[in-house]
Amino acid sequence: MSCDGYRPGKAFPEYGSWHAMRTRCTNPRQKSYREYGGRGIRVCDRWKSFRNFFADLGPKPSPEHQLDRIDTNGNYEPSNCRWADVTTQQNNRRDNVVIVIEGRRMTVSEASVIYEIPHSRLLGRLRMGWPPERAVSCGKSPRGRKPKLAV
Repeated sequence: MSCDGYRPGKAFPEYGSWHAMRTRCTNPRQKSYREYGGRGIRVCDRWKSFRNFFADLGPKPSPEHQLDRIDTNGNYEPSNCRWADVTTQQNNRRDNVVIVIEGRRMTVSEASVIYEIPHSRLLGRLRMGWPPERAVSCGKSPRGRKPKLAV
C-alpha cells in the first residue's frame, strides 16, 4: 500500500500511471529515465502524492487512455497533462514530422488521413523537398500506373 492509502490494481488503474510517471522521472536505473528525468522532465511537487494526482486528472476515461504531456518537453503537472487515447498520443510525439497546410499545423500521419494519401507516399514527397500543399494535392495514381495527362 502506498503512503497515500491507495493500492495499485483494478480499483485504481491510474495508480500504475502515476507510479510509472514518477519512476521514469526519478530512477536513473529505469529503462526510460534517459528520455524523461535524464532530459530534465520533472514531476511537480503536488503530484508526489497520488491523492493529488487523482484529484487533478480524475479517472481514466477508458482503459485505453494513457497519461500524456501536452508539451512533450514540459513537466508532469496539472496544466500540462491529460488522459489521451493512443492516436492522440502518437500525434504528440517529439519525433513526429509536423507540417503546415493552409495555416493548420498537423503531423504527416494526420495529413495522410485527412487528404487520403498513404503515409509513406506523403513522407516521401516531403523528403524530396515538395511543399506540403503540393504533396497533399498532387494526383493519387494507383501504384505502378502513371497518371493520365491532359492533352
